[in-house]
Amino acid sequence: MKIAAIIPSGGSSSRFGKNKLFEKINGKTVIEKTIEIFENNPQISEIIIPASNNSIDGINSIIKQRSFLKSKTVNGGNSRQESVYNGLQACRDCDYVLIHDGARALVTQLIVNNTINEVQKRHAVVAAMPVKDTIKKADNEGKITETPNRKYLYQIQTPQAFRFEDIKKAHELFKGENATDDSYLIEKMGINVYIVKGCYKNIKITTPEDIELASILAKE
Repeated sequence: MKIAAIIPSGGSSSRFGKNKLFEKINGKTVIEKTIEIFENNPQISEIIIPASNNSIDGINSIIKQRSFLKSKTVNGGNSRQESVYNGLQACRDCDYVLIHDGARALVTQLIVNNTINEVQKRHAVVAAMPVKDTIKKADNEGKITETPNRKYLYQIQTPQAFRFEDIKKAHELFKGENATDDSYLIEKMGINVYIVKGCYKNIKITTPEDIELASILAKE
């Protein structure tokens, strides 16, 4: 059995103001910490990193400096969905694939291993945590229209894991949807997707404040 990891790293970092992947968390760049987790997991056979033009040289340099032997970059697309599909096309004979945000540098081996274990049983899984806050749904004018039961609401994270043929087919069927969540495409195919316990520390670096928070959480 072969398991690949795809780490899409082609975002514009528009909300951060500069390329967040090369900001440092306690001495290591965001993307370095992310890749390192998957490099150190013996169940992962290969790591594909779809990267944007402003990231690919820097990521290749990190791969070389750290002697990350499983990792290689490919050109990213104009959207996250395109980038993931480019990564899927670069996978070699894999049975399952984990897709993980390049900016989620605090993912743990426990989450990765649990995701791997569950995808072999359930075929489509996502790391997630129950929402802590009450969620309101509002219309375009800001009027609240619904208060969903928090008991059934989850904050979706990555990694998300799927049978390779399923997720590749989903990307081909729904090309151009501009989906920011791969499990959405699997759901559209009528395949059930299941929750795997993530961690509230598994944050996505989006703003400069997140770097400060991640630095504290990483020390813990």
